[in-house]
Amino acid sequence: MSDDDQLVPPRPRPRTWLRAAVAVTAAAALGVGGYRAYDAVLVRCADGVREQGPLDECVGVTDGSYVFDASLRDISGQILAENRRVAKSGKPWVSVAYLQPMTTGAGDRGRDSIRRELEGAYLAQRELNDPRRGGRGDSPQIKLLLANSGAGSRQWRPLVDQLKEMKDGDRHLVAVAGLGQSRRTTQQAIDALREARIPMMGSTVTADAINRPGQTGFWRVAATNSDQASAAVRHLRALQKRPGQQHPYRVTTIRDRSEQDTYSTSLYRSFTEAAKRHGLQVTDLGLAYSSTDPATANAFSSLADRVCADPPDAVYFAGRGRALRVFIEAMAAAGRRCPTTVVTGDDVIGVFDVPESDEARQAFRKVWERSRLTVHHTVLAHPDQWTNAYPGADNPLPQFRDAYRQDIRRTDAELADGQAMMGHDALLTLGVAIRDGAGRQGSGPVTTGSTRQMLLQISGSKPVYGVSGPVRFDDRGDPEGKPLALVELRPDGSYAFRKVVWP
Repeated sequence: MSDDDQLVPPRPRPRTWLRAAVAVTAAAALGVGGYRAYDAVLVRCADGVREQGPLDECVGVTDGSYVFDASLRDISGQILAENRRVAKSGKPWVSVAYLQPMTTGAGDRGRDSIRRELEGAYLAQRELNDPRRGGRGDSPQIKLLLANSGAGSRQWRPLVDQLKEMKDGDRHLVAVAGLGQSRRTTQQAIDALREARIPMMGSTVTADAINRPGQTGFWRVAATNSDQASAAVRHLRALQKRPGQQHPYRVTTIRDRSEQDTYSTSLYRSFTEAAKRHGLQVTDLGLAYSSTDPATANAFSSLADRVCADPPDAVYFAGRGRALRVFIEAMAAAGRRCPTTVVTGDDVIGVFDVPESDEARQAFRKVWERSRLTVHHTVLAHPDQWTNAYPGADNPLPQFRDAYRQDIRRTDAELADGQAMMGHDALLTLGVAIRDGAGRQGSGPVTTGSTRQMLLQISGSKPVYGVSGPVRFDDRGDPEGKPLALVELRPDGSYAFRKVVWP
């Protein structure tokens, strides 16, 4: 790596009292010049990145030259190198910002999940920029920018303000991808970007309420919670209808009552509605917890006692993976350990998506094995899902797998949770719309408006062949007719594909 390519490491966080003292002294002594010095020394993390919020997080937009977290160092460097190549190519280019909480908090997905999603987006960038990789032309070229919204996306407001300033300007920002998890702050960021008429492509955002009737501007490649819940209901209904059963197949639910988490509330609502629609018999035991209240572990201890007092065959868990981990731990206590199948949605990756040592991981594995719980979940994408789904030689997954091994230099096991595949398809789909807006010669002006217009054309008759399956949108911008994979998450952290399920 040359001197020009050296990445800038995150600066140590300054002490708040020192910042305040320097700010007052500098402003009084030097006026405007003092403020600029204060900004450069104590607030600015890098070009386009500033400290924001009570945690002094480095929030903003970078071309990869600033590394938001050590786990993102390698992929940030690869994105930076491609962006610099684009700048030197002499070809017209536009930029897409990939928005994620890259300085994560307790409720966010883990660093590895975010890394894998960015790796997939980078491979889509290379595929779009090099016609030998994807055959999708090469003009305009795509710059991929990294946009950090802070822990829990709580710093969405200053980030969105920055993105609005970049819209159709000299940074040529024409769209935003990613968007993080389904939570209230994500909804607020989406609403603000929608008002600014900046088109968005969600990668793993699944809550139904994010797309409301009559609104446009937000598309997503991920199946909604209603589709996931409906697919799970159809699977459970088939188990209830199996001939020759010794006793009725009993299903109950555990729900998160926190209204702050739109993913969990949407998942529960969608499951109950789908159960009524498809005739699934559900035994309501009133099992609930609140992820925003203290003593969650105590709540799950009580829930585990109630579950094992009269064990159901299956529990639909309408909550996040990190909460499911606490439930698994509670079920492993002596006196419980009743064999039960948990069925849940795609956020199950949070069970293992926590920073911990190998020793702690092995200890949790033993705890899970003692619990006697089996966990099945719908997943947004899985490498085995599309082995026979595409006609003839149209399946793009083998080429993607090869690129992941060669460019990212990681094993296929990293693809099993679907994060890299969804990151790839989010940027790829935007790239197709961008190219369509530029016309056949690739010389037409590409703007946020032309990108929006072309996204509206991606419908049933004109899908994008993504590695998570063909992408086509309904009138709301949600994926249409997209099946899911049912996967078993095992105590060792591996994902075992079970079958394709349909909403």
